[in-house]
Amino acid sequence: MLGRALGRNRGEIVLMIAFSLALRCQAFAYTLLPLVTEDARTLPSGTAEAVLGTTYSKDGRFPPFTPAGALRSQTLIQIPQMGFRIAAGDWAEIQASFELISLDETDANGQTNRKYGPGDARLFTKVRLLRERDIWPALGVRFGTKLPNAKRDDRLGTDDTDFEIDGLISKDFGPFAAHVNLGLLLLGNSGSTLGNKFTAGGQDDLVDYAVGIVSRPFGAPQAGGMTLRLLGEVAGQDATHFDNERSSARGGIQLARGPGMLCLGLSAGLITASENFGATISFVYTFEPAKLLQ
Repeated sequence: MLGRALGRNRGEIVLMIAFSLALRCQAFAYTLLPLVTEDARTLPSGTAEAVLGTTYSKDGRFPPFTPAGALRSQTLIQIPQMGFRIAAGDWAEIQASFELISLDETDANGQTNRKYGPGDARLFTKVRLLRERDIWPALGVRFGTKLPNAKRDDRLGTDDTDFEIDGLISKDFGPFAAHVNLGLLLLGNSGSTLGNKFTAGGQDDLVDYAVGIVSRPFGAPQAGGMTLRLLGEVAGQDATHFDNERSSARGGIQLARGPGMLCLGLSAGLITASENFGATISFVYTFEPAKLLQ
């Protein structure tokens, strides 16, 4: 009797350990892809996320500072998109991203522009200011810059430096978590060329925002099991002086198994300057860099 009881206890202990490990792996995936909304929490110390993906956008107004009415049509594909995030202790996170861009557009005069080349690089830091407690949400701040790498003459970017800083609020309500981002976006622009016309630029200071809702994971928290999360957001930027208003609604899913996660999303513009339709797919892999060196 005692042996059988111990055997059952051992089985329960092993099952509990497996559940704990599975939940630990899921907790590492703090990215909210395919959303642009950021979680106020940072990655746990010693962990990192690598991202590979692609985004399709139809009839948006890219790059920033493209005047209203300047384009008849535009197809923008960012392929591949590459990202990397790594925890710096248990309160900060370093983020880097880069993409290659395929652009196919026709301007108002019927001239076409088809280009493929490097886009811009982005480097950001996210800092957790306050852990979530009882009624208090988690608070954080994220700031960083876009480094000018894309060619302005090819219309793959503005060839200027941007700066962004956002306050982050996250709160878990059980069945879902809510995330709110609000901040300032400073877009630099020394001028743009569309067709044979050059338009003088100037810095644009905008308010940027994102409000996201994320469901709790669906699926058994067991080793080797798959979980599903549903995500949605409204995000954009406003208070522009150069036709840089943007606002989009986006929805998506995350399918996670172990350290890997597939993110799928669809978007639709809420105002004329945003894309008519967009789609994104990305794969996120969570790992511990120190183990790679052992």
